[in-house]
Amino acid sequence: MRLIEELNQKYSSVSIIGLAKNAGKTVTLNYLIEEAYDLNIKLGLTSTGRDGERLDLVTETEKPAIFVGEETIIATAKSMLEIGDAGLEILEATEFTSPLGNIVLCRVKEEGNVQLAGPSNATDTLSIKRKMLGYGADLVLIDGAIDRKAVASPRITDACIIATGAVLSRDIRKVVTQTAYYASIFMLPGVKDFKLLNLKDHLTGTCIIDDEYKLSYPEMRTSLGQGRTLRAMIDEKSRYIYLSGAVTTSMLKDLIVGEFNCTILIDDGTQVFSDYFSYNSLKKKGLKIEVMNPIRVEAITVNPVAPLGYSFSSDELIRMIGETVESIKIIDVLGGGV
Repeated sequence: MRLIEELNQKYSSVSIIGLAKNAGKTVTLNYLIEEAYDLNIKLGLTSTGRDGERLDLVTETEKPAIFVGEETIIATAKSMLEIGDAGLEILEATEFTSPLGNIVLCRVKEEGNVQLAGPSNATDTLSIKRKMLGYGADLVLIDGAIDRKAVASPRITDACIIATGAVLSRDIRKVVTQTAYYASIFMLPGVKDFKLLNLKDHLTGTCIIDDEYKLSYPEMRTSLGQGRTLRAMIDEKSRYIYLSGAVTTSMLKDLIVGEFNCTILIDDGTQVFSDYFSYNSLKKKGLKIEVMNPIRVEAITVNPVAPLGYSFSSDELIRMIGETVESIKIIDVLGGGV
């Protein structure tokens, strides 16, 4: 079964998260668009940045255009409408904004190229997604990035695809290691403690949970920069620490000091902002993280060619990633896909 068929059967929305510029995120999007067109699956499309421009404004490298078929629903900045050559019918001018202006919802009446520049705010993206489904989209695809990964949260989309590639490093082992790391963060294990799950709706902010499942809320506006304060509140009865905001390397280092027997709880893996080496060092010191809402990673797409001219064997890259990330489909969409 084709990937787009699996996605359409199981979900109403999927995010595509690129681990770096030129990792193949837009190529993955185009692959899914083409497959959906062949199977008469009506897509809704938007982006948390800007996609579809011929030249990357930062790296000055060529980028693939986004070609869409009739009846596709798109959400993009109004300023982008005249840049593409697809025939569009404006369905709604929304109050949501992007750095390039207000977002409009359109239906494609004549196939052609479009540029996507949707809202960068996750809450607005959720609203836009719901609107596209309301206008008849079977499946909404949201183009994201590792620095705008909030759209991969289960609060926003049902599942995600990770796009990786040779652009991450000239060393194929580093590409594999970094890809496996980000996949592991996205796939952090879900909470199995039934009593803890029953507290889910009562977690209104960062707190400490003891072995009798009592919640203790520290007096702080935000948990950012408050790792030492939280660490000082932990005693022998403490079992969990629930963090409601971003989980940074510095916070984790402040928490994981000395003997640490608590499990850190977060809503989902998009909250983790740490690097591979620091994170793995902390795991050796006792770091354990569980999530209230696990992310479903449906596939990893690979781009074995880097813009600087070097490349890897596609088969080797797929094999090596597959050996480190089990039970996930690995696809080279340029090589034919699945």
